[in-house]
Amino acid sequence: MEGIRSVERAVAVVQVVADRGADGARLVDIVAATGLQKTTAHRLLGTLVQLGWLEQDTATGAFHLGLALVALGTAASTRHGLLELANPHLLRLAELTADTVYLSVRIGAQAVCVDRVTGEFPIRTLTLRPGDRRPLGTGAGSLALLAWLPDEEAERLVERSAGPGPLGDPAVLHQLIGEARAQGYALNAGMIVPGASGVGVPVRGDDGRPVAALSVAAIDSRLAEPRRAQVVRWLVREATELERTLSELAPHVGEADVRRLLPAIS
Repeated sequence: MEGIRSVERAVAVVQVVADRGADGARLVDIVAATGLQKTTAHRLLGTLVQLGWLEQDTATGAFHLGLALVALGTAASTRHGLLELANPHLLRLAELTADTVYLSVRIGAQAVCVDRVTGEFPIRTLTLRPGDRRPLGTGAGSLALLAWLPDEEAERLVERSAGPGPLGDPAVLHQLIGEARAQGYALNAGMIVPGASGVGVPVRGDDGRPVAALSVAAIDSRLAEPRRAQVVRWLVREATELERTLSELAPHVGEADVRRLLPAIS
């Protein structure tokens, strides 16, 4: 019976973290929501972090769902998994552009590439593989996930991203966010791989927050104007259709709902 109670307590802790979505849950939140003793909750959290089921944000102390738990939970998802829902849109974009198309989601302060489809153009820009993670703002899809967050949340994440290189400079990120919002799409022009560019747009939930991002990467000349504008129109169209599909599947869809639709990340 003690083993069963431990499992029930662990599940309750994970559920509280899941319900808190992007903000995560602090120890005090988990204690209040579950009624567990602080020492018991702390012990369970430590075990769950070791297993990779939860991750702790070192800056805020909040706990978020870990990639191991996302992979386990969504590996059992039905045919309505995110990749299956998004795959027709990625295939269509790869056919239209002949370039490389990415699907990304946000996990805490990082963007995770969860799918990639390559087009037929012989020079391919393969900067990400499914499962690769980058700080938010690094790359077109990652920047789209950051730029369309509410100002206060985006500001907090920008300050946490400070580090070496231009994309670790908060001033540069602020400029890129402003340009993305003004243009309606995120642009990375050779800031990661010289000679390669990317454009990305958010896939937004009913509350307007980005729940995923679609992006196209190619050599610079293929994303120069006027072709870039056409690629962006294709991206926006596919993102809008995917938003509609997700909303029909999960009314009031948000980041937490999309995470639950994720299959295993390799």
